Amino acid sequence: MAGRHWSHKAQQGSQPDLVPLNGSLILFDVDGTLLDAGDLIARTMIEAFLAAGEAPPRTADVRSIIGLSLPEMVAHLADKQSADLQAKILSGYRLRYFDLVEQEETPEVFPGADKALRRLREAGFVLGLTTGKARRSTEFMLSDNNWGQYFHTVQCADDNPSKPDPTMVRRAMMATGRSIGETLLVGDSRYDMRMARAAGIRAVGVNWGYNQGVELLSEGAICVARDFEHLAALLLPEAVV
Repeated sequence: MAGRHWSHKAQQGSQPDLVPLNGSLILFDVDGTLLDAGDLIARTMIEAFLAAGEAPPRTADVRSIIGLSLPEMVAHLADKQSADLQAKILSGYRLRYFDLVEQEETPEVFPGADKALRRLREAGFVLGLTTGKARRSTEFMLSDNNWGQYFHTVQCADDNPSKPDPTMVRRAMMATGRSIGETLLVGDSRYDMRMARAAGIRAVGVNWGYNQGVELLSEGAICVARDFEHLAALLLPEAVV
């Protein structure tokens, strides 16, 4: 069956309006928060290690560090290997991931994500992404889900240091004209919480991702959402999504 090819850009969705003068900024992580990408990422990483002639990491070990940018993930999992071998694994991962997307094997959206994003935008919030994904795959994901209309700022791994460095958050605030007190981050990993803490902003954890809610609370989350309906209720106390 013919699939999508990465050399052809996905059809562009509608773009967001100009950044509103009012409304707080809510920054979302992607993998583990909006997309259920854990199995795909783990399987691709294992295959990349095997292709490089190395013993593969455990699925649980890969899932536990989702949130880091890809080079940092490989460096963590192959910390005893040479830089050349790490580069081979990294390259193999990227090629395999692109092949999977071409075959239309893309991560599922977590239930309720689209409805919650739409409700938050309609309520006047300014939305942004802070993700360890590459810009190429992030833009494809946005177009594939018709989410380009929701986000005023998209901070990716290509242009920023890996989480938990706070640069993504600071650039998102600068791009939207929001202050620390007007910004909140939503994420599923310890790296999201640490990034928020380093940037001086509040963070809400989600318990459907790859780190436990109790760990997110210990890392500084002000609360942990059970699902997207609960998240919307936390951010919009009168909301029904």
